[in-house]
Amino acid sequence: MALYNKTTTKVIPTIAASIQAGAAFADKDILFDWHKVDGFKGVEINGITAIIRGTNGADQSMVDFELLFATSGIKEDTRGINVDIAPPSLGTVNAGVSTYQWKNNLTGHFLFDVDVANTTFNDGDLDVLNIVTASGLNIPVGQDLYVAAIVKGALDFRSTVQVSTQTATNTTDVVVKTTGALINFAPGDILHDEDDQVIGTVKSVTDDNNIVLAENCASVSAVNKDLYNIHPVQLILSASS
Repeated sequence: MALYNKTTTKVIPTIAASIQAGAAFADKDILFDWHKVDGFKGVEINGITAIIRGTNGADQSMVDFELLFATSGIKEDTRGINVDIAPPSLGTVNAGVSTYQWKNNLTGHFLFDVDVANTTFNDGDLDVLNIVTASGLNIPVGQDLYVAAIVKGALDFRSTVQVSTQTATNTTDVVVKTTGALINFAPGDILHDEDDQVIGTVKSVTDDNNIVLAENCASVSAVNKDLYNIHPVQLILSASS
């Protein structure tokens, strides 16, 4: 009987707050550019789970989206030694693919299709996010793996959770208004304001109006600025070797 070692890893790409705040994503837009996947070498991905945060605390009407997988690029450092770097960019996030120097880095892709049997989307029962799992895949992995994503319809991460009182760098407390913090944020979320000022990592959400950070607020955010979790999409990849 064959024995298999199963590996899983969580991938947490960053989508800047200012990009989330600017407009909803549209068909063919880059959802996130190349992000390094750690822990996978010489295996095949056979399962993917995607967790998609909602719009202002409400789950989304899910659309198809495509994951692209690629090997690293190579760059010579100041010592003359080749080092791995991310593949060349796809272009600007929340806009269509506009650069194409990554063509020879591609190793595979997968389309999360709402209409096919091996992908199952939740039906709205989770209220504040969407989750989808695909199994039975066979995606080859190179020695160094990166992933990027393109959406096939509208995804909207815009928020109206606003800073209610001036945040300060000598406190972990952030007071918010307009939309409840409990349905938008959770411990571990990294918060930036709509202008990409760093606020901090959420330690706890006391109630709809009060957030406690793990450390003192990193920068001062003006009153009435919207707050964003900069990781609204997470992937869990599984592979067997």
